[in-house]
Amino acid sequence: MALFGKKKKEIEEEGLEKFSSKKLPQNKKFRDLYPESKRKRKEPPKPWGKKERWLVFLVLAVTAGTSALLSLSARGWKLPGLPKLSKPSLENIPFGEQTIVIEGNKTKQKSANEVVDDFKKTTTNLSGVYGFYVVDLDDGFSYGSNENDTFQAASLIKLPVMVAAFSESEKGNLDLDANYILKDSDKLSGSGSIVGKPAGTVFTYRELLEYMGKQSDNTAFNVVRKKLGDKLITDYIIQIGMSDTSLEANTTSPYDIGLYFKRLYNGQLLNDVDKTELLDNITDTIYEKWLAAGVPEGIKVAHKFGLETNVVNDAGVVFTKHPFVLVLMSHGVVISEANDIFPSLAGLIYSAETEN
Repeated sequence: MALFGKKKKEIEEEGLEKFSSKKLPQNKKFRDLYPESKRKRKEPPKPWGKKERWLVFLVLAVTAGTSALLSLSARGWKLPGLPKLSKPSLENIPFGEQTIVIEGNKTKQKSANEVVDDFKKTTTNLSGVYGFYVVDLDDGFSYGSNENDTFQAASLIKLPVMVAAFSESEKGNLDLDANYILKDSDKLSGSGSIVGKPAGTVFTYRELLEYMGKQSDNTAFNVVRKKLGDKLITDYIIQIGMSDTSLEANTTSPYDIGLYFKRLYNGQLLNDVDKTELLDNITDTIYEKWLAAGVPEGIKVAHKFGLETNVVNDAGVVFTKHPFVLVLMSHGVVISEANDIFPSLAGLIYSAETEN
């Protein structure tokens, strides 16, 4: 009972005396549990402070935003079922993101409008941007959608190079029957079979032009381009009137390609012999599953195909009773979608052109 008779203060003092009389082990640390000492103790550093959490958030946000922008850019700022994203401008009000141009014979305007509408409906649920341009070679009537937009040319850029080579031959500056000895440094991978030929193989420039047409051969293009020089080729591009076309940037527009074929067909670029040879070089090529596949069998189509990452192009002259130029271009597309839709688009336009 003596214990219960002691006051609280006396008990605490006895406990302290007993504790202080014990020998404590050296260097042993004891946790201080007294609340009044808490302010004096330092909290251990947290692994993720406020600044660090904001930094990680910003890094993730920037990464996600960059990925989204790159993805949209790769699709030409056009997602399936949505209009093409573009900067607002007066030119887009109220007509929207696609350009429709109809010139020439107004009696054909209704049919042309229907083609444009059907083209847009067919491509609106696809990724990327599609454009086309049509020129009636009898009367010059033309129409299109996105025909003035800049697209990657891909192998369509070979077209003005071919004209430049034939034209230089007509002027006596290039002998197309002269031999050229292939070098390893000439070889470019991609389309065409010349890259697999051994160095020392001999070709004439005329043969190289045929390879450029039939196979879209990149090595043949490289040899002819170096032979002519970029300045001369660019001068020809300007002379043709292809104001949206750049050899260096490898860009063009459906309108420029349509103008090229219109002027070539009308004999404004080459004499009849060279014109015929150039058109023969791009007939019955190894690329007949796109534009030509939408045209009935037996109809001649002189055309140039182009394929790059997210890009499918095909353009040429369809030799019906009333021949016409047809240009189909795209960018930011899913290649498998474009491969499937190109024959349908060509067939749509062919039907409209042959009904008139």
